Amino acid sequence: MGDCYDIVAVFERPWKEIVDELDRQFGLVKDTGHGPDEWYEHYDTKGFKLVFKGRTKDIILKTTKPEWYAGVGFWIEVFSKSEITIVDFGTCTSKFWHVSSKELLRFFEKLTNAGAVLIIGYVYGSERFEDIFGEWDQFLVYEWLEKALKHGKLEILPSGVTIVKDNLLPIEDGLYELAEIPWMEEKEYVLIKSLNGHKILVSIWRSDLTYEDSYRELLEDKTWFSRDITTLIFGRIGKRVKDEFLVKRAEEYFKAQVDEDER
Repeated sequence: MGDCYDIVAVFERPWKEIVDELDRQFGLVKDTGHGPDEWYEHYDTKGFKLVFKGRTKDIILKTTKPEWYAGVGFWIEVFSKSEITIVDFGTCTSKFWHVSSKELLRFFEKLTNAGAVLIIGYVYGSERFEDIFGEWDQFLVYEWLEKALKHGKLEILPSGVTIVKDNLLPIEDGLYELAEIPWMEEKEYVLIKSLNGHKILVSIWRSDLTYEDSYRELLEDKTWFSRDITTLIFGRIGKRVKDEFLVKRAEEYFKAQVDEDER
């Protein structure tokens, strides 16, 4: 089984519209074993109400190892609060790490086409939750996302790969420093790229850009986004990097991940 990996998409649309759209896109099977109110009745849900629980009918993400794993499906929880709908896609299988970055971007594109304004990820039970929030609680993540939308500007990188509506990140594409990460042992950057009305933010360690063996691995392995999407960062986006060597290598890494050649 391994760890449980979650991708969280935030919408500013009514939840029923979102569930209908997801059903058209992926095919959903509703969980009828319990009523929605029963699942989190003893939790402080921060005002988020579970309105749908189920799973995808079919495989959603193909893997790069079809001889081992055909693909990955998700269980889905949909939460509603005021004008916000949050969809949490979860899977408890290491197969997720064998999904190519390009395949993951196709999945993100379906979510943004449905109206997602922010997409992040986390690992269920990660110790970093306690470092960031003081305790493990998925609803603290949802509350943080809600506050980020109300603030109208994303200033913190929540996860190693993050998708955000471009109006929430009014800065130019480029490589930026990350700051204010308590456990950061070395310098870390975030590459920001425009993507069809959204921006994709990808974190990169300095050593992965400067050490030749690490950099070669960045270019050869096509599944880094699937690994990094569920890595919690919560670092502040700092000043722009002007070092041409670092910028060039970060751009080459991104291109290697999104290239159509997924061998």
